[in-house]
Amino acid sequence: MPGYILHLTSARMLLDRLPADSQYRVDPKKQNDFYIGNLLPDAVSPKKRSHFYDPAFLDRMIVWPRPEIFLEKYQDRMEDPLFLGYFYHLYIDEKFLKEYLPGVAEYYDRSGNRTEKKEDVSEVLLKRSGERIERDRYLSEEYYYGDYTKMNTWLCERFHLPEELSLDRDPGIEEVRGADIEAVFEKMQEYRNVPAEAVRKLRVFDVDDLLDFLEKAAEKCINLFAHA
Repeated sequence: MPGYILHLTSARMLLDRLPADSQYRVDPKKQNDFYIGNLLPDAVSPKKRSHFYDPAFLDRMIVWPRPEIFLEKYQDRMEDPLFLGYFYHLYIDEKFLKEYLPGVAEYYDRSGNRTEKKEDVSEVLLKRSGERIERDRYLSEEYYYGDYTKMNTWLCERFHLPEELSLDRDPGIEEVRGADIEAVFEKMQEYRNVPAEAVRKLRVFDVDDLLDFLEKAAEKCINLFAHA
Protein backbone atom coordinates (compact mmCIF):
# COMPACT_ATOMS: atom_id res chain seq x y z
CA MET A 1 0.00 0.00 0.00
CA PRO A 2 1.21 3.56 -0.63
CA GLY A 3 2.67 5.46 2.32
CA TYR A 4 1.18 8.45 4.14
CA ILE A 5 2.75 11.07 1.88
CA LEU A 6 1.72 9.29 -1.31
CA HIS A 7 -1.85 9.22 -0.03
CA LEU A 8 -1.71 12.97 0.62
CA THR A 9 -0.27 13.39 -2.87
CA SER A 10 -3.10 11.44 -4.48
CA ALA A 11 -5.60 13.46 -2.41
CA ARG A 12 -4.01 16.69 -3.66
CA MET A 13 -4.24 15.45 -7.25
CA LEU A 14 -7.96 14.94 -6.81
CA LEU A 15 -8.52 18.32 -5.15
CA ASP A 16 -6.60 20.08 -7.93
CA ARG A 17 -9.07 18.71 -10.48
CA LEU A 18 -12.05 20.37 -8.84
CA PRO A 19 -13.52 23.67 -10.08
CA ALA A 20 -12.00 26.75 -8.47
CA ASP A 21 -15.26 27.52 -6.67
CA SER A 22 -15.67 24.03 -5.21
CA GLN A 23 -16.12 23.98 -1.43
CA TYR A 24 -13.11 21.68 -1.26
CA ARG A 25 -10.98 24.33 -2.95
CA VAL A 26 -12.17 27.33 -0.92
CA ASP A 27 -12.89 25.87 2.52
CA PRO A 28 -9.68 25.04 4.47
CA LYS A 29 -11.64 22.94 6.99
CA LYS A 30 -13.04 20.69 4.29
CA GLN A 31 -9.57 20.29 2.79
CA ASN A 32 -8.09 19.47 6.18
CA ASP A 33 -10.73 16.84 6.91
CA PHE A 34 -10.40 15.29 3.46
CA TYR A 35 -6.65 14.94 3.98
CA ILE A 36 -7.20 13.47 7.44
CA GLY A 37 -9.65 10.95 5.99
CA ASN A 38 -6.94 9.88 3.56
CA LEU A 39 -4.65 9.08 6.51
CA LEU A 40 -7.08 7.42 8.92
CA PRO A 41 -7.13 3.86 7.46
CA ASP A 42 -3.37 3.58 8.06
CA ALA A 43 -3.51 5.08 11.57
CA VAL A 44 -4.24 1.68 13.11
CA SER A 45 -2.39 -1.62 13.14
CA PRO A 46 -3.09 -4.27 12.04
CA LYS A 47 -5.02 -2.85 9.11
CA LYS A 48 -7.26 -5.82 8.36
CA ARG A 49 -10.34 -4.19 9.83
CA SER A 50 -9.70 -0.61 8.75
CA HIS A 51 -9.17 -1.70 5.13
CA PHE A 52 -12.04 -4.20 4.95
CA TYR A 53 -9.76 -6.96 3.67
CA ASP A 54 -11.33 -10.16 2.42
CA PRO A 55 -10.33 -12.85 4.99
CA ALA A 56 -9.95 -15.38 2.19
CA PHE A 57 -6.94 -13.51 0.79
CA LEU A 58 -5.01 -12.58 3.93
CA ASP A 59 -2.32 -15.15 3.09
CA ARG A 60 -1.43 -13.41 -0.19
CA MET A 61 1.59 -11.26 -0.90
CA ILE A 62 -0.77 -8.52 -2.05
CA VAL A 63 -4.07 -7.96 -0.25
CA TRP A 64 -6.22 -5.05 -1.38
CA PRO A 65 -9.03 -3.21 0.40
CA ARG A 66 -12.70 -3.41 -0.50
CA PRO A 67 -13.85 0.22 -0.71
CA GLU A 68 -17.31 -0.93 -1.77
CA ILE A 69 -17.83 -2.43 1.71
CA PHE A 70 -16.96 0.88 3.35
CA LEU A 71 -19.25 2.71 0.92
CA GLU A 72 -22.13 0.36 1.63
CA LYS A 73 -21.71 0.73 5.39
CA TYR A 74 -21.32 4.52 5.44
CA GLN A 75 -23.21 5.59 2.31
CA ASP A 76 -25.27 8.12 4.26
CA ARG A 77 -22.10 9.87 5.52
CA MET A 78 -20.26 10.41 2.25
CA GLU A 79 -20.91 14.16 2.23
CA ASP A 80 -18.57 14.37 5.23
CA PRO A 81 -15.02 15.06 3.96
CA LEU A 82 -13.55 12.66 6.54
CA PHE A 83 -15.60 9.80 5.12
CA LEU A 84 -14.92 10.86 1.55
CA GLY A 85 -11.18 10.92 2.26
CA TYR A 86 -11.31 7.52 3.93
CA PHE A 87 -13.09 6.04 0.92
CA TYR A 88 -10.56 7.63 -1.44
CA HIS A 89 -7.68 6.08 0.51
CA LEU A 90 -9.24 2.63 0.07
CA TYR A 91 -9.89 3.33 -3.61
CA ILE A 92 -6.27 4.34 -4.24
CA ASP A 93 -4.95 1.33 -2.33
CA GLU A 94 -7.12 -1.01 -4.38
CA LYS A 95 -6.07 0.55 -7.70
CA PHE A 96 -2.41 0.60 -6.71
CA LEU A 97 -2.29 -2.98 -5.47
CA LYS A 98 -4.42 -4.55 -8.20
CA GLU A 99 -3.30 -2.57 -11.23
CA TYR A 100 0.04 -0.89 -10.57
CA LEU A 101 2.10 -3.12 -8.30
CA PRO A 102 1.91 -6.24 -10.54
CA GLY A 103 3.85 -4.22 -13.11
CA VAL A 104 6.56 -3.47 -10.57
CA ALA A 105 7.36 -6.85 -9.03
CA GLU A 106 6.74 -10.58 -9.48
CA TYR A 107 6.96 -13.25 -6.79
CA TYR A 108 8.56 -16.72 -7.04
CA ASP A 109 8.82 -19.76 -4.79
CA ARG A 110 11.96 -21.83 -4.18
CA SER A 111 11.29 -23.87 -7.32
CA GLY A 112 11.18 -20.76 -9.49
CA ASN A 113 7.42 -20.85 -9.99
CA ARG A 114 5.23 -17.75 -9.81
CA THR A 115 3.24 -17.54 -6.60
CA GLU A 116 1.09 -15.04 -4.73
CA LYS A 117 1.03 -16.83 -1.36
CA LYS A 118 3.26 -14.86 0.99
CA GLU A 119 4.63 -17.85 2.90
CA ASP A 120 5.72 -19.47 -0.38
CA VAL A 121 7.51 -16.41 -1.78
CA SER A 122 11.26 -16.90 -1.73
CA GLU A 123 12.39 -14.42 -4.35
CA VAL A 124 11.09 -11.16 -5.81
CA LEU A 125 11.83 -9.97 -9.35
CA LEU A 126 12.04 -6.20 -9.69
CA LYS A 127 10.82 -5.47 -13.20
CA ARG A 128 12.43 -2.04 -13.39
CA SER A 129 15.98 -3.32 -12.90
CA GLY A 130 15.68 -7.07 -13.44
CA GLU A 131 17.16 -7.61 -9.99
CA ARG A 132 16.11 -10.66 -7.98
CA ILE A 133 16.14 -10.41 -4.19
CA GLU A 134 14.88 -12.31 -1.15
CA ARG A 135 11.34 -11.54 -0.01
CA ASP A 136 12.30 -10.08 3.36
CA ARG A 137 14.93 -7.86 1.78
CA TYR A 138 12.34 -6.59 -0.69
CA LEU A 139 9.93 -5.74 2.14
CA SER A 140 12.45 -3.54 3.95
CA GLU A 141 13.76 0.01 4.11
CA GLU A 142 16.43 -1.04 1.63
CA TYR A 143 13.88 -1.57 -1.13
CA TYR A 144 10.05 -1.33 -1.08
CA TYR A 145 9.42 0.68 2.09
CA GLY A 146 12.65 2.60 1.70
CA ASP A 147 11.49 3.92 -1.67
CA TYR A 148 8.48 5.53 0.01
CA THR A 149 10.79 7.20 2.51
CA LYS A 150 13.05 8.52 -0.25
CA MET A 151 10.10 10.03 -2.14
CA ASN A 152 8.49 11.84 0.78
CA THR A 153 10.23 15.21 1.00
CA TRP A 154 10.35 15.56 -2.78
CA LEU A 155 6.60 14.89 -2.98
CA CYS A 156 5.87 17.37 -0.18
CA GLU A 157 7.77 20.09 -2.01
CA ARG A 158 6.51 19.34 -5.51
CA PHE A 159 2.83 19.16 -4.55
CA HIS A 160 2.93 21.73 -1.73
CA LEU A 161 1.40 19.27 0.69
CA PRO A 162 0.04 20.62 3.98
CA GLU A 163 2.49 20.68 6.88
CA GLU A 164 -0.14 21.16 9.57
CA LEU A 165 -3.24 18.96 9.80
CA SER A 166 -5.54 18.41 12.75
CA LEU A 167 -8.44 16.23 13.83
CA ASP A 168 -10.80 18.08 16.14
CA ARG A 169 -13.65 15.56 16.37
CA ASP A 170 -14.42 11.90 16.68
CA PRO A 171 -14.28 10.54 13.12
CA GLY A 172 -17.35 8.44 13.75
CA ILE A 173 -15.79 5.57 11.81
CA GLU A 174 -16.05 2.33 13.74
CA GLU A 175 -12.88 0.80 12.29
CA VAL A 176 -10.43 3.48 13.52
CA ARG A 177 -9.68 5.65 16.56
CA GLY A 178 -9.13 9.36 16.08
CA ALA A 179 -6.40 9.47 18.72
CA ASP A 180 -4.19 7.22 16.59
CA ILE A 181 -3.73 9.99 14.02
CA GLU A 182 -1.17 11.69 16.29
CA ALA A 183 1.34 8.90 15.65
CA VAL A 184 0.84 9.43 11.92
CA PHE A 185 1.60 13.15 12.28
CA GLU A 186 4.83 12.34 14.13
CA LYS A 187 5.91 9.90 11.44
CA MET A 188 5.22 12.40 8.66
CA GLN A 189 7.33 14.98 10.46
CA GLU A 190 10.22 12.50 10.57
CA TYR A 191 9.86 11.83 6.86
CA ARG A 192 10.40 15.50 6.07
CA ASN A 193 13.95 15.16 7.42
CA VAL A 194 14.90 13.05 4.40
CA PRO A 195 16.62 15.13 1.67
CA ALA A 196 14.50 15.71 -1.43
CA GLU A 197 17.42 14.44 -3.54
CA ALA A 198 16.87 10.95 -2.13
CA VAL A 199 14.15 10.45 -4.75
CA ARG A 200 16.93 9.88 -7.29
CA LYS A 201 17.92 6.67 -5.52
CA LEU A 202 14.72 4.64 -5.79
CA ARG A 203 15.28 0.90 -6.23
CA VAL A 204 11.75 -0.42 -6.82
CA PHE A 205 9.59 2.36 -8.27
CA ASP A 206 9.84 4.80 -11.15
CA VAL A 207 8.48 7.98 -9.56
CA ASP A 208 7.27 9.56 -12.81
CA ASP A 209 5.42 6.40 -13.82
CA LEU A 210 3.87 6.12 -10.34
CA LEU A 211 2.67 9.73 -10.36
CA ASP A 212 1.19 9.28 -13.82
CA PHE A 213 -0.75 6.28 -12.53
CA LEU A 214 -2.05 8.23 -9.53
CA GLU A 215 -3.09 11.15 -11.75
CA LYS A 216 -5.14 8.81 -13.92
CA ALA A 217 -6.69 7.18 -10.85
CA ALA A 218 -7.70 10.61 -9.55
CA GLU A 219 -9.32 11.46 -12.88
CA LYS A 220 -11.44 8.30 -12.71
CA CYS A 221 -12.69 9.17 -9.23
CA ILE A 222 -13.59 12.83 -9.80
CA ASN A 223 -17.30 11.95 -9.84
CA LEU A 224 -17.07 11.58 -6.06
CA PHE A 225 -17.17 15.36 -5.92
CA ALA A 226 -20.01 15.88 -8.37
CA HIS A 227 -21.89 17.93 -5.79
CA ALA A 228 -18.94 19.23 -3.76
